[in-house]
Amino acid sequence: MRRECPRAVDDSERGEVVNAFGIGSRPLWLMMGVFACGYFAVTLYADSTVTGWWQWIGLFAGFVLFVIAGITILDSPGDPLPSSTTLVVGGLAVAAVAATLFSLPFPPSHVMQTGPPVGASVIILAFVAVRGRPLAAWLASGCISVIATVWGAVSTAGALWGLSITLPGYAIMIMGSLFSVMLRPMARQIYELREANERQAALDAAAAASAEVRDRRLAALDERARPVLTRIARRETFVADEVVVARLLEAQLRDGIRASGLDLPVVRDAAWRARQRGVHVVLLDDGGLAALDDALAVTARERLATAVAELLDEADDGRVTVRIQPPGRDVLASVGLDAGHRTDLVEFDHRMVPRTDSGRETPASGR
Repeated sequence: MRRECPRAVDDSERGEVVNAFGIGSRPLWLMMGVFACGYFAVTLYADSTVTGWWQWIGLFAGFVLFVIAGITILDSPGDPLPSSTTLVVGGLAVAAVAATLFSLPFPPSHVMQTGPPVGASVIILAFVAVRGRPLAAWLASGCISVIATVWGAVSTAGALWGLSITLPGYAIMIMGSLFSVMLRPMARQIYELREANERQAALDAAAAASAEVRDRRLAALDERARPVLTRIARRETFVADEVVVARLLEAQLRDGIRASGLDLPVVRDAAWRARQRGVHVVLLDDGGLAALDDALAVTARERLATAVAELLDEADDGRVTVRIQPPGRDVLASVGLDAGHRTDLVEFDHRMVPRTDSGRETPASGR
Protein backbone atom coordinates (compact mmCIF):
# COMPACT_ATOMS: atom_id res chain seq x y z
CA MET A 1 0.00 0.00 0.00
CA ARG A 2 1.43 3.38 -0.96
CA ARG A 3 0.86 5.86 1.81
CA GLU A 4 -0.40 9.28 0.81
CA CYS A 5 0.99 11.52 3.54
CA PRO A 6 3.29 14.51 3.97
CA ARG A 7 6.28 12.19 4.52
CA ALA A 8 6.15 10.99 0.97
CA VAL A 9 8.86 12.55 -1.15
CA ASP A 10 8.87 13.69 -4.74
CA ASP A 11 10.42 11.60 -7.50
CA SER A 12 13.06 14.28 -8.04
CA GLU A 13 14.29 13.76 -4.47
CA ARG A 14 14.51 9.97 -4.78
CA GLY A 15 17.03 9.92 -7.60
CA GLU A 16 16.83 8.68 -11.18
CA VAL A 17 18.11 5.18 -10.39
CA VAL A 18 15.51 4.62 -7.67
CA ASN A 19 12.75 5.87 -9.99
CA ALA A 20 13.96 3.64 -12.83
CA PHE A 21 13.68 0.53 -10.64
CA GLY A 22 10.23 1.56 -9.43
CA ILE A 23 11.25 1.67 -5.77
CA GLY A 24 8.52 3.51 -3.91
CA SER A 25 5.92 2.85 -6.61
CA ARG A 26 2.39 1.73 -5.77
CA PRO A 27 2.83 -1.84 -7.14
CA LEU A 28 5.94 -2.37 -5.03
CA TRP A 29 4.22 -1.06 -1.92
CA LEU A 30 1.35 -3.44 -2.65
CA MET A 31 3.67 -6.42 -3.06
CA MET A 32 5.50 -5.59 0.15
CA GLY A 33 2.14 -5.39 1.91
CA VAL A 34 1.18 -8.81 0.56
CA PHE A 35 4.52 -10.21 1.73
CA ALA A 36 3.97 -8.74 5.22
CA CYS A 37 0.56 -10.40 5.40
CA GLY A 38 2.09 -13.70 4.27
CA TYR A 39 4.88 -13.34 6.85
CA PHE A 40 2.31 -12.83 9.60
CA ALA A 41 0.11 -15.73 8.48
CA VAL A 42 3.02 -18.21 8.17
CA THR A 43 4.32 -17.14 11.58
CA LEU A 44 0.94 -17.78 13.20
CA TYR A 45 0.68 -21.18 11.49
CA ALA A 46 4.23 -22.41 12.11
CA ASP A 47 4.37 -21.16 15.71
CA SER A 48 0.91 -22.32 16.75
CA THR A 49 2.47 -24.61 19.38
CA VAL A 50 4.38 -21.76 21.03
CA THR A 51 2.85 -20.96 24.43
CA GLY A 52 5.34 -18.65 26.12
CA TRP A 53 4.25 -15.03 26.18
CA TRP A 54 7.86 -13.78 26.03
CA GLN A 55 8.34 -15.84 22.86
CA TRP A 56 5.37 -14.18 21.18
CA ILE A 57 6.69 -10.78 22.22
CA GLY A 58 9.99 -11.62 20.52
CA LEU A 59 8.25 -12.90 17.38
CA PHE A 60 6.03 -9.83 17.19
CA ALA A 61 9.02 -7.52 17.81
CA GLY A 62 10.87 -9.13 14.91
CA PHE A 63 7.87 -8.60 12.63
CA VAL A 64 7.61 -4.92 13.63
CA LEU A 65 11.33 -4.37 13.03
CA PHE A 66 11.00 -5.84 9.52
CA VAL A 67 8.01 -3.60 8.78
CA ILE A 68 9.95 -0.52 9.87
CA ALA A 69 12.94 -1.57 7.78
CA GLY A 70 10.73 -2.15 4.72
CA ILE A 71 9.01 1.23 5.03
CA THR A 72 12.37 2.94 5.47
CA ILE A 73 14.00 1.33 2.45
CA LEU A 74 11.05 2.14 0.17
CA ASP A 75 10.26 5.63 1.40
CA SER A 76 13.71 7.14 1.96
CA PRO A 77 15.00 9.63 -0.64
CA GLY A 78 18.52 9.81 -2.02
CA ASP A 79 20.65 7.78 -4.37
CA PRO A 80 22.67 5.96 -3.31
CA LEU A 81 20.88 5.33 -0.03
CA PRO A 82 22.29 7.68 2.65
CA SER A 83 24.83 6.07 4.98
CA SER A 84 22.75 6.74 8.10
CA THR A 85 19.67 5.16 6.54
CA THR A 86 21.75 2.19 5.37
CA LEU A 87 23.00 1.58 8.92
CA VAL A 88 19.48 1.83 10.31
CA VAL A 89 18.00 -0.59 7.77
CA GLY A 90 20.86 -3.08 8.12
CA GLY A 91 20.69 -2.92 11.91
CA LEU A 92 16.91 -3.41 11.89
CA ALA A 93 17.21 -6.47 9.63
CA VAL A 94 19.91 -8.08 11.81
CA ALA A 95 18.03 -7.27 15.03
CA ALA A 96 14.75 -8.63 13.60
CA VAL A 97 16.37 -11.96 12.67
CA ALA A 98 18.02 -12.27 16.08
CA ALA A 99 14.82 -11.42 17.97
CA THR A 100 12.79 -13.91 15.94
CA LEU A 101 15.21 -16.85 15.96
CA PHE A 102 15.93 -16.68 19.67
CA SER A 103 12.18 -16.54 20.37
CA LEU A 104 11.56 -19.89 18.67
CA PRO A 105 11.34 -23.18 20.60
CA PHE A 106 14.62 -24.98 21.37
CA PRO A 107 14.85 -27.07 19.19
CA PRO A 108 12.50 -25.75 16.46
CA SER A 109 9.21 -27.61 16.28
CA HIS A 110 8.29 -26.75 12.66
CA VAL A 111 10.37 -26.56 9.51
CA MET A 112 8.73 -23.28 8.42
CA GLN A 113 9.50 -21.36 11.60
CA THR A 114 12.75 -19.94 10.26
CA GLY A 115 11.36 -19.15 6.79
CA PRO A 116 9.68 -15.75 7.42
CA PRO A 117 12.56 -13.97 9.21
CA VAL A 118 15.27 -15.27 6.88
CA GLY A 119 13.20 -14.51 3.77
CA ALA A 120 12.30 -11.01 4.97
CA SER A 121 15.94 -10.22 5.76
CA VAL A 122 17.02 -11.32 2.28
CA ILE A 123 14.41 -9.08 0.62
CA ILE A 124 15.30 -6.04 2.75
CA LEU A 125 19.03 -6.42 2.19
CA ALA A 126 18.58 -7.05 -1.54
CA PHE A 127 16.86 -3.67 -1.72
CA VAL A 128 19.79 -2.15 0.15
CA ALA A 129 22.12 -3.55 -2.53
CA VAL A 130 19.91 -2.30 -5.37
CA ARG A 131 19.87 1.17 -3.82
CA GLY A 132 23.63 1.43 -4.15
CA ARG A 133 24.92 -0.13 -0.91
CA PRO A 134 25.91 -3.72 -1.83
CA LEU A 135 28.84 -3.85 0.63
CA ALA A 136 26.61 -2.93 3.56
CA ALA A 137 24.03 -5.51 2.42
CA TRP A 138 26.65 -8.27 2.31
CA LEU A 139 28.04 -7.32 5.72
CA ALA A 140 24.55 -7.45 7.22
CA SER A 141 23.95 -10.82 5.53
CA GLY A 142 27.18 -12.12 7.02
CA CYS A 143 26.06 -10.98 10.49
CA ILE A 144 22.74 -12.77 10.00
CA SER A 145 24.58 -15.98 9.03
CA VAL A 146 26.70 -15.73 12.18
CA ILE A 147 23.60 -15.16 14.31
CA ALA A 148 21.83 -18.11 12.67
CA THR A 149 24.89 -20.32 13.26
CA VAL A 150 25.03 -19.37 16.95
CA TRP A 151 21.29 -19.86 17.29
CA GLY A 152 21.53 -23.29 15.67
CA ALA A 153 24.19 -24.36 18.16
CA VAL A 154 22.26 -22.96 21.15
CA SER A 155 18.92 -24.40 20.06
CA THR A 156 20.48 -27.88 19.63
CA ALA A 157 19.45 -27.88 15.96
CA GLY A 158 23.10 -27.75 15.00
CA ALA A 159 25.39 -24.88 14.03
CA LEU A 160 25.68 -26.09 10.42
CA TRP A 161 21.91 -26.37 10.17
CA GLY A 162 21.57 -22.81 11.45
CA LEU A 163 24.07 -21.63 8.85
CA SER A 164 22.38 -23.61 6.07
CA ILE A 165 19.04 -21.81 6.44
CA THR A 166 20.72 -18.55 5.39
CA LEU A 167 22.66 -19.87 2.39
CA PRO A 168 19.80 -19.90 -0.20
CA GLY A 169 19.30 -16.18 0.39
CA TYR A 170 22.74 -15.40 -0.99
CA ALA A 171 21.50 -16.20 -4.49
CA ILE A 172 19.08 -13.29 -4.20
CA MET A 173 21.85 -11.15 -2.75
CA ILE A 174 23.98 -11.89 -5.80
CA MET A 175 21.13 -10.80 -8.07
CA GLY A 176 20.67 -7.59 -6.10
CA SER A 177 24.38 -6.87 -6.30
CA LEU A 178 24.39 -7.46 -10.07
CA PHE A 179 21.49 -5.04 -10.39
CA SER A 180 23.52 -2.48 -8.47
CA VAL A 181 26.70 -2.97 -10.50
CA MET A 182 25.24 -3.41 -13.99
CA LEU A 183 21.82 -1.77 -14.21
CA ARG A 184 22.27 1.31 -12.03
CA PRO A 185 24.69 2.97 -14.51
CA MET A 186 22.29 2.11 -17.32
CA ALA A 187 19.36 3.69 -15.48
CA ARG A 188 21.41 6.82 -14.84
CA GLN A 189 22.31 7.02 -18.54
CA ILE A 190 18.64 6.72 -19.49
CA TYR A 191 17.77 9.72 -17.33
CA GLU A 192 20.72 11.68 -18.69
CA LEU A 193 19.48 11.02 -22.22
CA ARG A 194 15.99 12.12 -21.20
CA GLU A 195 17.36 15.37 -19.77
CA ALA A 196 19.38 15.91 -22.94
CA ASN A 197 16.22 15.41 -25.02
CA GLU A 198 14.35 17.90 -22.84
CA ARG A 199 17.12 20.47 -23.25
CA GLN A 200 17.13 19.92 -26.99
CA ALA A 201 13.34 20.30 -27.09
CA ALA A 202 13.66 23.60 -25.21
CA LEU A 203 16.31 24.80 -27.66
CA ASP A 204 14.12 23.77 -30.60
CA ALA A 205 11.16 25.61 -29.10
CA ALA A 206 13.27 28.74 -28.59
CA ALA A 207 14.54 28.50 -32.17
CA ALA A 208 10.98 28.08 -33.45
CA ALA A 209 9.85 31.11 -31.45
CA SER A 210 12.73 33.17 -32.82
CA ALA A 211 11.88 32.05 -36.35
CA GLU A 212 8.25 33.00 -35.77
CA VAL A 213 9.24 36.48 -34.59
CA ARG A 214 11.57 36.87 -37.57
CA ASP A 215 8.90 35.76 -40.02
CA ARG A 216 6.39 38.12 -38.45
CA ARG A 217 8.77 41.03 -38.75
CA LEU A 218 9.63 40.13 -42.33
CA ALA A 219 5.93 39.95 -43.14
CA ALA A 220 5.37 43.35 -41.55
CA LEU A 221 8.34 44.76 -43.45
CA ASP A 222 7.02 43.30 -46.69
CA GLU A 223 3.55 44.69 -46.08
CA ARG A 224 4.45 48.18 -44.91
CA ALA A 225 7.87 48.97 -46.37
CA ARG A 226 7.92 47.16 -49.70
CA PRO A 227 5.77 49.74 -51.57
CA VAL A 228 7.97 52.60 -50.38
CA LEU A 229 11.20 50.72 -51.07
CA THR A 230 9.95 49.77 -54.50
CA ARG A 231 9.24 53.41 -55.34
CA ILE A 232 12.66 54.43 -54.05
CA ALA A 233 14.31 51.76 -56.19
CA ARG A 234 12.43 53.12 -59.20
CA ARG A 235 13.66 56.63 -58.35
CA GLU A 236 10.12 57.96 -58.18
CA THR A 237 9.41 61.39 -56.76
CA PHE A 238 7.66 61.68 -53.37
CA VAL A 239 5.38 64.53 -52.47
CA ALA A 240 5.57 66.13 -49.01
CA ASP A 241 2.76 64.02 -47.53
CA GLU A 242 4.35 60.83 -48.80
CA VAL A 243 7.68 61.80 -47.24
CA VAL A 244 5.92 62.25 -43.91
CA VAL A 245 4.30 58.81 -44.21
CA ALA A 246 7.64 57.23 -45.13
CA ARG A 247 9.30 58.74 -42.06
CA LEU A 248 6.45 57.55 -39.86
CA LEU A 249 6.78 54.12 -41.36
CA GLU A 250 10.54 54.09 -40.75
CA ALA A 251 9.97 55.04 -37.09
CA GLN A 252 7.35 52.32 -36.71
CA LEU A 253 9.67 49.69 -38.11
CA ARG A 254 12.40 50.88 -35.77
CA ASP A 255 9.99 50.48 -32.84
CA GLY A 256 9.41 46.86 -33.80
CA ILE A 257 13.15 46.20 -33.52
CA ARG A 258 14.04 48.24 -30.45
CA ALA A 259 10.82 47.59 -28.50
CA SER A 260 9.50 44.16 -29.44
CA GLY A 261 7.61 43.94 -26.14
CA LEU A 262 5.52 46.94 -27.20
CA ASP A 263 5.00 45.81 -30.79
CA LEU A 264 1.22 45.62 -30.51
CA PRO A 265 -1.40 47.24 -32.79
CA VAL A 266 -2.74 49.54 -30.05
CA VAL A 267 0.75 50.93 -29.35
CA ARG A 268 1.72 51.16 -33.03
CA ASP A 269 -1.42 53.12 -33.86
CA ALA A 270 -1.07 55.44 -30.85
CA ALA A 271 2.60 56.11 -31.65
CA TRP A 272 1.71 56.79 -35.30
CA ARG A 273 -0.94 59.33 -34.29
CA ALA A 274 1.36 61.00 -31.77
CA ARG A 275 4.14 61.37 -34.32
CA GLN A 276 1.66 62.84 -36.79
CA ARG A 277 0.93 65.52 -34.17
CA GLY A 278 4.64 66.28 -33.91
CA VAL A 279 5.45 64.31 -30.78
CA HIS A 280 8.89 62.70 -30.68
CA VAL A 281 8.23 59.11 -29.56
CA VAL A 282 10.97 56.72 -28.41
CA LEU A 283 10.09 53.11 -27.54
CA LEU A 284 12.66 50.85 -25.86
CA ASP A 285 12.56 47.30 -24.52
CA ASP A 286 15.33 46.08 -22.18
CA GLY A 287 13.77 42.66 -21.51
CA GLY A 288 11.81 43.08 -18.27
CA LEU A 289 8.78 41.21 -19.63
CA ALA A 290 10.91 38.23 -20.69
CA ALA A 291 11.78 37.51 -17.04
CA LEU A 292 8.12 37.06 -16.03
CA ASP A 293 6.06 33.90 -16.19
CA ASP A 294 4.33 33.39 -19.53
CA ALA A 295 0.81 34.05 -18.23
CA LEU A 296 1.90 37.07 -16.16
CA ALA A 297 3.95 38.44 -19.07
CA VAL A 298 0.97 38.31 -21.44
CA THR A 299 -1.29 40.11 -18.96
CA ALA A 300 1.34 42.72 -18.09
CA ARG A 301 2.09 43.34 -21.76
CA GLU A 302 -1.57 43.92 -22.63
CA ARG A 303 -2.13 46.27 -19.68
CA LEU A 304 1.09 48.16 -20.37
CA ALA A 305 0.18 48.56 -24.04
CA THR A 306 -3.21 50.00 -23.13
CA ALA A 307 -1.72 52.42 -20.59
CA VAL A 308 1.03 53.53 -23.01
CA ALA A 309 -1.50 54.10 -25.79
CA GLU A 310 -3.58 56.33 -23.50
CA LEU A 311 -0.54 58.36 -22.46
CA LEU A 312 0.56 58.76 -26.09
CA ASP A 313 -2.91 59.95 -27.09
CA GLU A 314 -2.74 62.63 -24.37
CA ALA A 315 0.56 64.05 -25.68
CA ASP A 316 0.31 66.94 -28.14
CA ASP A 317 3.97 67.94 -28.40
CA GLY A 318 7.38 67.39 -26.85
CA ARG A 319 9.03 64.02 -26.28
CA VAL A 320 7.60 60.74 -24.94
CA THR A 321 10.01 57.97 -23.96
CA VAL A 322 8.59 54.54 -23.12
CA ARG A 323 11.00 51.97 -21.70
CA ILE A 324 10.52 48.42 -20.47
CA GLN A 325 13.11 48.15 -17.72
CA PRO A 326 15.77 45.38 -17.48
CA PRO A 327 14.89 42.24 -15.48
CA GLY A 328 15.29 42.28 -11.71
CA ARG A 329 14.06 45.80 -11.04
CA ASP A 330 11.05 46.80 -8.97
CA VAL A 331 9.81 48.95 -11.84
CA LEU A 332 8.61 47.01 -14.87
CA ALA A 333 8.26 49.97 -17.25
CA SER A 334 8.43 53.76 -17.28
CA VAL A 335 6.97 56.50 -19.45
CA GLY A 336 8.66 59.88 -19.50
CA LEU A 337 6.87 62.92 -20.91
CA ASP A 338 8.86 66.08 -21.61
CA ALA A 339 6.69 68.79 -23.13
CA GLY A 340 6.79 72.55 -22.95
CA HIS A 341 4.02 72.77 -20.36
CA ARG A 342 4.69 69.59 -18.36
CA THR A 343 7.35 67.08 -17.38
CA ASP A 344 6.16 63.78 -15.93
CA LEU A 345 7.55 60.34 -15.21
CA VAL A 346 5.07 57.48 -14.82
CA GLU A 347 6.39 54.15 -13.57
CA PHE A 348 4.62 50.78 -13.63
CA ASP A 349 5.37 48.02 -11.15
CA HIS A 350 4.88 44.29 -11.85
CA ARG A 351 1.20 44.59 -10.89
CA MET A 352 0.91 47.32 -13.51
CA VAL A 353 0.05 49.95 -10.89
CA PRO A 354 1.22 53.29 -12.31
CA ARG A 355 2.94 55.88 -10.12
CA THR A 356 4.05 59.39 -10.96
CA ASP A 357 7.45 60.71 -9.99
CA SER A 358 5.88 62.06 -6.80
CA GLY A 359 4.74 58.56 -5.81
CA ARG A 360 1.01 59.23 -6.27
CA GLU A 361 -0.95 56.35 -7.82
CA THR A 362 -2.83 57.24 -11.00
CA PRO A 363 -5.73 55.40 -12.67
CA ALA A 364 -4.82 52.87 -15.32
CA SER A 365 -6.96 51.04 -17.79
CA GLY A 366 -7.15 47.27 -17.75
CA ARG A 367 -6.54 46.96 -14.03
